[in-house]
Amino acid sequence: MKTTYTRNTSLLPLNNKTFKKILIGGILTLGMISCEKDLMLEPENNITQTSFYTTELQISQALSGVYSAMINSSSRGGFDVNFYLLASEVRSNNFNAISQNGNRDYYAINRFQDTSSTEEVEILWEDAYQLISYANYILARIDAVPFADPAVKEQYRSETRFLRAYAYFELMRNFGKVPLVDRPVSPEEAASIKRTDLPTLYNFITSEIEASVDGLKNTYDAKNKGRITKSAAHAMLGRIYLTGNGYPLNNSSYLQKAKDHLYTVIQGEGQYVTFAPNYADLFKSANDNKYHIFEIQHISGGLSQGSYLPSYVSPTFGSADPLYNAQGSLYSSAELGVSQSLINAYESGDLRRSLTIKTQFIAQNGQPDNANYFVKFREPGLVITNRYDWPINFPIIRYEDVLLMYAEVLNNEGNTSGAVPFVNRIRQRAGLSPLSASISSTDFTTALRKERRVEFAGEGIYWHDLVRWNTAVSVINQAAAELNYNYTITTNDYLYQIPLSQVQVAGYEQNP
Repeated sequence: MKTTYTRNTSLLPLNNKTFKKILIGGILTLGMISCEKDLMLEPENNITQTSFYTTELQISQALSGVYSAMINSSSRGGFDVNFYLLASEVRSNNFNAISQNGNRDYYAINRFQDTSSTEEVEILWEDAYQLISYANYILARIDAVPFADPAVKEQYRSETRFLRAYAYFELMRNFGKVPLVDRPVSPEEAASIKRTDLPTLYNFITSEIEASVDGLKNTYDAKNKGRITKSAAHAMLGRIYLTGNGYPLNNSSYLQKAKDHLYTVIQGEGQYVTFAPNYADLFKSANDNKYHIFEIQHISGGLSQGSYLPSYVSPTFGSADPLYNAQGSLYSSAELGVSQSLINAYESGDLRRSLTIKTQFIAQNGQPDNANYFVKFREPGLVITNRYDWPINFPIIRYEDVLLMYAEVLNNEGNTSGAVPFVNRIRQRAGLSPLSASISSTDFTTALRKERRVEFAGEGIYWHDLVRWNTAVSVINQAAAELNYNYTITTNDYLYQIPLSQVQVAGYEQNP
């Protein structure tokens, strides 16, 4: 039985009244049950079930709880660590697990040795369904709650629908068919709900986000920065439709839909979205909610709302190192590091490399130590209370992703010359020479895919790109062979196993 944990139960004083501070309040004691329950769909607290969700303030607090479900709790990761680092970035050949010290899950994931009993796999399932559970309760109760302004009610409903659909998208990308639950249900009823096929899941996810667009705002005032915007909904739909256009669904009708939504975001540049002039500006906590379209909100101060991704991917620095922080790190250079393959993917002169990866640090003994590690989210000079307390937000969708996805769509349509300027804009900022306007479609595809790899290194994008392109088998097997690793993968390895606990309780068929 895993440890049960709960969110903070009271709204804290708001210093500068930003939305990331509003998130600290969370939802009133929505306990996550992880023993003898199958989908963790029903909060246990009696107050929540009988007397909560009855006022506008309570709905607002509950919605904060939905957002908070993406943040680490009791030092147990968060969506940035679990979905984007461990389940995605570590799965790709951007990382190289060197040793299996302490039976780490990341070693099993990196070497494709994970099973239905791997704890990290169960965490993915539990955390996503926790968010879905919180959202289901709001959507089941909000109609009966009086609001002073009907537009605010519709905004809250739209944010909730978006977040629930987003959680299902992440579940689907990692597990394939999953149970679709769109209302509060009892544990007994949950156990009878079977896995839903991919077309139905895609239809539900896209329909929910499409329906949320009108109720969302284009921008928010300072105290609400970080909420879901119309641009976030359009960008997410672009990602989802482009994913559905690829493997395994291969739905060609999704390509035009992806294009339309991505172009809508691009049209809002300068008004609703901003292209950062410098790559380094993207990964500073001072710029949170400035350049990214949808990001996980973090805040330091010992409130269990920070990130520990920076400590997960970089070593314990000695006091003489510029990146030294007294709180230490989870990382060991002997266990998990950035692959040489990723380092080699950067072109000479690419400004992004030194801002993303370091290959040497000053150890605690004062001597230089060679290791390849990510520094993209590691800010020098910050004082934090513990290694789970980093304040920098994590980008789920960046504007650069929208530009490169749009370029990919144009190239797929045969408009390579129209796609080139979008990639060159990214390359110019990185200090690289532009692609030729006369580049072939095939060469452009190669260039675009490499560009996506280095632009989003460390952000959990690359593995899902490899899957939707259906190149993961060839890429991973080649990397394993070059490193003399004794494994090969097939398309069956694109999905994680359904957690054993869920198979035992609900009788789900297992992924191949």
